[in-house]
Amino acid sequence: GRGVVYCSTCDAPLFRGMDVAVVGGGNAGLEAVVDLIPYAGKIYLLDRSGELRGDAQTQATALASDKVTRVPNVTALEVLGEKMVSGLRYKDNVTGEEKDLPVHGVFVEIGTIPNSDLVKDFVKTDERGHVVTDPMTQRTSHPRIWAAGDITDGRYQQNNIAAGDAIKALLNLYDEAKLG
Repeated sequence: GRGVVYCSTCDAPLFRGMDVAVVGGGNAGLEAVVDLIPYAGKIYLLDRSGELRGDAQTQATALASDKVTRVPNVTALEVLGEKMVSGLRYKDNVTGEEKDLPVHGVFVEIGTIPNSDLVKDFVKTDERGHVVTDPMTQRTSHPRIWAAGDITDGRYQQNNIAAGDAIKALLNLYDEAKLG
């Protein structure tokens, strides 16, 4: 509630007319930019590598808006502000120069690495390490393992979706116990 945000779907409307920064050049960052376009005043898209990693369609949609300014080859260093966000300090990875960007919101969209090492030898995972599940039941490739939450290959990564996936898994387990 102070300006550092991890869910553009949930919080983009709170930044109506405000300047914001999105940190991350993958699909998560680009999708956050798209979510913010109807609301934010100005959107700064910061990426470390200088190369956006999101899919071409999402890149095109995000960068087509005149509200969006791309800031490539930078590393976010510090969120500025005492009680609320007033800016973001970043370092130019080419020149080494540090700069301050005046914004009222910082959307952290750097992606995640699923913590699937515990089960990787038992269940099928995708190329990014997410556990592959049946979206109807949350069952994995192992007949006695179900999975829910950000570890799975589900399209959306949000707490409320993880909770719903867990309920699906429990209901399926309950059905299996009644039948088995």
